[in-house]
Amino acid sequence: MTASAPIPFTVIGGFLGAGKTTLLNRLLSASTERCAVLVNDFGEINVDAALIRSHDGTTMSLTNGCVCCSVGTGFLDTLARLLDDIGRFDRVVIEASGVGDPWRIAEIALVEPSLQLDGVVVLADATRITVQCEDRHIGETIRNQFAKCDVVLLSRCDLASESQRKAACAAIGAIRPNVPIEQLSTLTPVHQAVFGRGRAARFRADLVAETVDHENDFRRWTYQRAGRFNRDRLAAAVGALPRELLRLKGICRVDGDGRAQVFQLVSRNWSLTPAEDGPATASETITLAGVGTADLPSDQELDAILDRALSTAA
Repeated sequence: MTASAPIPFTVIGGFLGAGKTTLLNRLLSASTERCAVLVNDFGEINVDAALIRSHDGTTMSLTNGCVCCSVGTGFLDTLARLLDDIGRFDRVVIEASGVGDPWRIAEIALVEPSLQLDGVVVLADATRITVQCEDRHIGETIRNQFAKCDVVLLSRCDLASESQRKAACAAIGAIRPNVPIEQLSTLTPVHQAVFGRGRAARFRADLVAETVDHENDFRRWTYQRAGRFNRDRLAAAVGALPRELLRLKGICRVDGDGRAQVFQLVSRNWSLTPAEDGPATASETITLAGVGTADLPSDQELDAILDRALSTAA
C-alpha cells in the first residue's frame, strides 16, 4: 500500500493586532482547498461569522469545507486528533498565538512524517512595528517571531506613510537580514503570499515542547457583562485603560445600534464595526478578551473602568 503524500503545513505568526485573523479570513473566503485551521491563541477566535456553518463550542465547521479549532490549551492533543483524520484535508494552517514563537509550532512538521512544512509567515503592522521592536516589554517577543520565518508580510500598509513602511523594513531587516518582506494590500493575492513557501528547512527542529510558557511575560483579562455600552462613556473608558493593555477584542452592543458590534483595541487605537448577525452575537451580552504585559492592573481595576461605560438603560 502506497503511503499518502505529506500534507502542507503553514504557520501564520505575528504580534497581537498585526492582522492574522483578517488574513486568515481572506484565505478561507477565497480557498478552493479543504483546510484544517487551528488557532493557538491567548484570546478568543474571531473567524468571520459569514464563514461559519456550525459551531459546537470547540470546533467550527466552515462554509467552504474547512474545520477550525480554537485551542488555547492541549494544542498537540488537538493536532494529533486532526492527523488521525488527515485524509479529509488538503492542508493544515495554524494561526500562532500573538505572543508566541511561530517556529515552535513549525518544528512539529519537521518531525511528523505526515506533514510537510510549507512555510512560516509572520505579519507585522507597518504603522507600529518599528516602535514595537524597541519596546522593553514586548520587543524581545516580537524580534523572536522573525528569527526563523520564511517571509514577513507588512499589514496596514494603506494606513502607513512611506517613511513608516521604509522604517518598518529597516527595523525587520536589522533583526533578520535578507528575509523577504512583502507589503499586503486589498489587492494582494493572499494564497500566493502565504502558501507555496515550502523549502528544505534551513533550521533544524529542537526539542518540541507542547507550549512555551508566556504566563510570566503576558497576562490575560476577560470582561463579561450583561447589557450594553453607552458610546460616549465607552470612548472615555477606553481612554482610561492602562497602556499595559496591548490588545482587547470581542463582541458588545452599544446604545443606538440594532446590531452587535465587534470591538477592537490595539495600543491606543480602537474601533466598533457591525458584526455579522448570528447565534454568537444575538444576546444582550458583552464579552471582551484582552492581553497585556505582566504588570497589567488587576481584573477588578480593569473591570471597574469598563463598568463606567455601561448604559444606565441596561
